[in-house]
Amino acid sequence: MSFMITFKFIVAQPLSNMLYLFMNSITKIVSLPKVGKTRITFYRDRRKISKDKTTFSLPFELNLDTKLANGEIIYSSIFRSCRIMWNDAPDDIQIKEEVESFIKEFLFGTIITTVDPIEAFEAEEIFINFINFLSSSINYRITAEGACVLNIPIATKHSKNLKILLRKKDTGDYFLSDDGIILRSFRPHERGQRERVIFASKKIGIEIKEEELFLDSSPEELSQNLYKFIQFISAVYLFYLS
Repeated sequence: MSFMITFKFIVAQPLSNMLYLFMNSITKIVSLPKVGKTRITFYRDRRKISKDKTTFSLPFELNLDTKLANGEIIYSSIFRSCRIMWNDAPDDIQIKEEVESFIKEFLFGTIITTVDPIEAFEAEEIFINFINFLSSSINYRITAEGACVLNIPIATKHSKNLKILLRKKDTGDYFLSDDGIILRSFRPHERGQRERVIFASKKIGIEIKEEELFLDSSPEELSQNLYKFIQFISAVYLFYLS
């Protein structure tokens, strides 16, 4: 049994408007043993949800040579159940069974994962909340020497904070440093892991100076390099030091 998938969708708007892909229907062109090539359309914009939000009803249409059959898929993502309720079933029992088998075997996972899309206002709220959380989680202070010390929480069992030093050169450029904490945290028997960290850091442009990780940056590339530096030392903590 083979099948080809096509999608109908509304084109997403620019990212600045925080609008994302929203498909009102999903159309699948399939080849079934007896009926041959046919088209099944699932109407997500007509979907209904039960009061307890455990069961969904998703209407669909089946294009046949002689008629347009239609029904509903009653499914529950919680209980992992799926059954077909026909409003106007195909006249041929075998075709009916082939379609039901196709829906249950091939489309159940797709329906569960795509039937409840994130809308524009939800996406905007999610990202605004994430940015607010991120900004409120990062603390910084200016030392007496004029360096900026960033403390960034990382997802470990002990809620470890990453410490990053940001200093400004007399040329107007910047450099980032871990203050030597990363490499000095490795124990003697972890020498192999330590060497892998050194190799990986040099590969992405981070230098080693007296046990300290350094990354030079121009003012224009500071945000990008800060993000790269945070990613790297976060990975070291998560994979080696957590």
